[in-house]
Amino acid sequence: MRRYHRPVVFQPKANVPMVTETRDRLALQIRMAGESLIQHPSIDAYNTLSKMLASLSRAGMAAALLDRGTKIMNTICDRYEQSRHITVESEEAVSLRQTTADIDEALHRLPVQRFKHAVAEVEAFFAAVEAQPTIET
Repeated sequence: MRRYHRPVVFQPKANVPMVTETRDRLALQIRMAGESLIQHPSIDAYNTLSKMLASLSRAGMAAALLDRGTKIMNTICDRYEQSRHITVESEEAVSLRQTTADIDEALHRLPVQRFKHAVAEVEAFFAAVEAQPTIET
């Protein structure tokens, strides 16, 4: 009995899984961004981690994994608006480390092309926001 197989055709919208090297590099970048914010709090470190979390959210990472980190980032932002200094409390540092570890565990589930597209969208959004003129009061 002869079997007929359909030829394999490239599917442009197929979800391409993340290879180990890409996942490891991305996990290192996320962990280093978190540690940078914890060890040397600054606006740049805050913005870097914010962009990473926004990209992961846009790429479709489970909201349950990102919620804790998002709440902490909002708390840090609220504190900055009051005191004009970026600070990270010890409890927040522990929670940020746990969040980055949870993200590290889930990275392999994100398709590469969806993540690349999300990063481009977030970068374009931040560039558009920075390009807008500010109104001085």
